[in-house]
Amino acid sequence: MSTQKCQECLAPFEPGRPTQLYCSPSCSRVSRDRRRAEKRRATGRATRQTLVAVERANAQEKLLQAESNYQRQLRRESALAEDKFHHAVLERDRTIDQQLTQLRHLAAVNLDLCGELAEAKAQTTELRLETARILHSQRGDAQDLMRLAARLLQLTDHLGIPLDRPTAEIYRRRGWPTTMPARTR
Repeated sequence: MSTQKCQECLAPFEPGRPTQLYCSPSCSRVSRDRRRAEKRRATGRATRQTLVAVERANAQEKLLQAESNYQRQLRRESALAEDKFHHAVLERDRTIDQQLTQLRHLAAVNLDLCGELAEAKAQTTELRLETARILHSQRGDAQDLMRLAARLLQLTDHLGIPLDRPTAEIYRRRGWPTTMPARTR
């Protein structure tokens, strides 16, 4: 006979019969025990798979129920959020309209003020020019009055007539002398 490998321990052996698979009764027992354990495990697996399938079906049903509840709640929340958004948009549009109206009003007031400012500037320029003309005229009048007062004082001194009281008072208020200084020859 030819040598064969034991299917359990993989050791070479010479089989006593052509169908012998194991080198010893202990390898045969170990293999048989393993097969029985595998069969029990397979049965246990099948039972567990059945239980898992039942649990999975229950979980699936619960999941579908939860998803249905979630969808209903999502629709309610979406409708509520959409209503809030719609009201917020309306409020924003109302606020924008109010601000635009106020802005237009302020722009009109600004245009009016710009026109008034231009008029005020023109009036200010005219008043400054008028003031400058009046000051120039008053300076000229004051110089003329000073010349006349000096000439009047010369004439009264030359003629020997004293200044009358109101005229002398005007001279004193202005700080002008009321008599001519003595001439040195």
